[in-house]
Amino acid sequence: MRGTTFIALIDATCITVGLLILRVPGAVGLGALVFVGAYIPYLGAFLSGAVAVLVALADRGVVIALWALGVVLAVQVLEGHVLQPMIQSRTVQMHPAVVMLAITAGASVAGILGMLLAVPLTAAAFGVAAEVRGRYAAEAP
Repeated sequence: MRGTTFIALIDATCITVGLLILRVPGAVGLGALVFVGAYIPYLGAFLSGAVAVLVALADRGVVIALWALGVVLAVQVLEGHVLQPMIQSRTVQMHPAVVMLAITAGASVAGILGMLLAVPLTAAAFGVAAEVRGRYAAEAP
């Protein structure tokens, strides 16, 4: 959960700074929405980012909305492909590639719920496998 909170904080901070630079009204509130939405992997922060883009479109026009979309997409790409695997791998002590594969497999099997449960279940499976391997290695002649 610490890893997810750290990722949510980074998402919210980056998007808030981008929206403040673009002078989008309510940037801090939209950043808070991104923070809460980031607890749903991939989809939550993206949907809350979409709200920020719509606010930018309504208040500042198409050009600023496109810039806001660029900020949201850049943060999402950075988070999804770099930060999330790196931070979650440190949190659960697994290689980032394993984390990324687990999240992808979880999404394929069970959608958003699968994405939420993929890393903890994979970490538990790794722990069980290590325990079983340790017991059988100790019993071997």
